[in-house]
Order: sequence, then structure tokens, then C-alpha cells
Amino acid sequence: MAASLDGKARKSKNCSCASFRCSSLPDDVLVEILCRVTDRKHLIRLKSVCKSWNNLITDACVRKISASSPLHGFIYLAKKIRFGKPYIDYIPFAITPAVAPEPHEFVKSYSSLLPFEPARGDFLDCCNGLLLFVEGCTLQYYVCNPATKHCVAIPRGSMLENIIFAALAFDPSISPHYRVVCFDYSESSPPVRLQVFSSETGNWTGHETPFGYSKKKCKVVKHCIYLDGALYCISTSKHIICFELNRENSRAIELPEKERLDPNGSGCVGQWRGHLCYSDLVGTAFYFWLLEDRCKNDRWTLIHNINVDYLGNLRLQRDSMTTIDRFGKISSFRPFALHPTSDVIFFGTPGVMLSYHLEDKRLKLIYRTKKDRLILLGQLMIFPYTPCLVNLKDFG
Repeated sequence: MAASLDGKARKSKNCSCASFRCSSLPDDVLVEILCRVTDRKHLIRLKSVCKSWNNLITDACVRKISASSPLHGFIYLAKKIRFGKPYIDYIPFAITPAVAPEPHEFVKSYSSLLPFEPARGDFLDCCNGLLLFVEGCTLQYYVCNPATKHCVAIPRGSMLENIIFAALAFDPSISPHYRVVCFDYSESSPPVRLQVFSSETGNWTGHETPFGYSKKKCKVVKHCIYLDGALYCISTSKHIICFELNRENSRAIELPEKERLDPNGSGCVGQWRGHLCYSDLVGTAFYFWLLEDRCKNDRWTLIHNINVDYLGNLRLQRDSMTTIDRFGKISSFRPFALHPTSDVIFFGTPGVMLSYHLEDKRLKLIYRTKKDRLILLGQLMIFPYTPCLVNLKDFG
């Protein structure tokens, strides 16, 4: 860290800032002030005030505010109903609407950074503010940060021809470094081969992980959740597969109420208040489970149970005359995502997304597609987006 925050309140290096000197405040006080800047665009601009402010924001503020950074929206795959190719789109969501960018602004913010026009298959993952793309014809990976307008090409590694999918492992509240994890389990027998790129070292490493059951009987959904050094994804065998990156291990966690889940459907896995959660439709109710003791006995605890018919009788916020049955059959609604820091769930159909606040029971329409468009694959391909201010290292 460029400036120590160990309680001794070391002063910042001398520099001028409008009408007062940066060095007039202790570092820990200045960090508290800077972290209260709600608009991250302003905080990015403040990095250019002077070198000490840049160091404080980069080394201290980013880690501090990342733990509570607000949800800004969702990246998802959309499709025109007739003759349309799937494309990447964005649904804004914020407690303060003015803070969240409009869909076209957000899409432009990252697409303008890439040296190619991304198609549906080129977008791979979104993890805590970073986006992962691959240029399909060359297998060149790119990591983008729309908030800081950075995009870096990942150095090419070896043995990447048989990659099934790739994911990001990144938590700015712990480290500014990220990993690109490429999965190759095209073979039907164990082990799973992983190729992992570290932004800290700038190198790829390969390793194999044991697998707890036959891969012939399952396919893994290409959408991972990163939490506490592990990647989690849902399999068609009604398990969550956990890849522990630091321990180079993998295991299968059986989903709760496995026998009652739709054998042809797939629920929603997400992060909520630092815990891994799973949501699915069981009968006529949304169930939400929290995974306890992830490294011990993998015990699921039911935390919410919401009847879909009950939701159907609620009036939408700001429109006392409208209920959700206006958007289609209530039985067709599915969970989409979990709010990472608040008691809010998101659910919907291919044509609409709604939010439900568990505490005050508020139902709100978040997004409704145009008549000729769909939210493609629903909960399987909806990625919560929370901006971060981490600068990306150039490997060129």
C-alpha cells in the first residue's frame, strides 16, 4: 500500500487541491471522506487530483467500498423473437436511479473498449465489476472494466483448444488481482483440467482436480459464482459443483429438495451477504436456501419461502392498479437473481423482470422487453453488475 493506514495517521504527501492542501488531513480521515463519494465516476476523477489521492483511492478506498458497493444492474442475453441473433444487453437497477447508466450507455462503455464487435458467444462472465470476453475465431481473451474504461488482452496460453467455458475469479474487497479460469472437461472421465491465468503473475498455470462422480451423467451450466476462493456452478444432475481454486480441488454439493425440483429446469445460484444461496421453484413457491459450512458439511438452510400466487395478488409499486398477472401466467415466473447485499429477490419471465423486497413486501417492475424481444435463458444467463474502480494491468 502506498500510504499506511495503521492508526498512526501518517499525513499525505504535499499537494494542492483547490482551496486546501491534501496533507492537511490524516490519511485515514481522507479515506473515510473519499469513500462517501456515492458517484463512482466522480471518485475516478478525484484520482487525478494528485499522486497521494490516486494512491489512497487505488490502495485503500477501492477495497473498502467494494465490500458494500451498490448493485447497478444486470447484464443478460436478449433475442429478437423472429430472425434475430442473440445479443448482449443491460438492465439498469439502482436505489438512486440517476446513478445507474442507461442500457445503451453501458453497452457502449464496454463495447467501445474491445477491438472487435462482441457477439453472444463472446461474452463469458461478469464478476464484481469485471467482464470477460473471448474473440471466438482466435480464442483471445479480454478483461474489461467499464467503470475505469480499461480493457486488457490476456496473454495467450497453451492447451486452450478444448476449452468448454471460462469464468472470472475476482473479489476487489480482498485483492485487486483476478484470475481467468478455463475449464476443459470434454473428456468423460476424471479429472477436470483447468487452465488458470493470474493477473498478479501474468502467467497461465495448469492443474487437474479430482471429480466426485461421473461427468457422463451431467452437464455444467456455463455461469459461475465466485466466493471465498471457489467457483460454483449448477449441473444438470441437480448438484452445485464447487471448484476450490486455492486448494486445487473440486466436489459436488447436492441441491436441497432435489427430488422435488423440476428435472428439466434449473434454479438460480447467487451470492447474498457473503453466503452462497440457491433459489428454485418448488411447486407453486419460490424457495431460497443458504449454504452453511461450505468447507465442512455443506448443509442447506431454508431462509425464505414465497408463494407465487401471493406475489400475484400484490400491487406493483407506483401503480396500484397493476399486478404481475398482466405480464403472463403466474406459473411461468422463475427466480432470476439475488441482490448481493440487500433482502431483494429478482424474478420474471422471458419478457419481464421484477423485484420483491422481503422486508416491506414491495413489488416493483424493473424491466419490460419490447414486444419482439426476449430475455434469453432467464436465470441461467443473468449476471448482476456492480462497478469497481480497480485499474487493470496491461500485459502487452
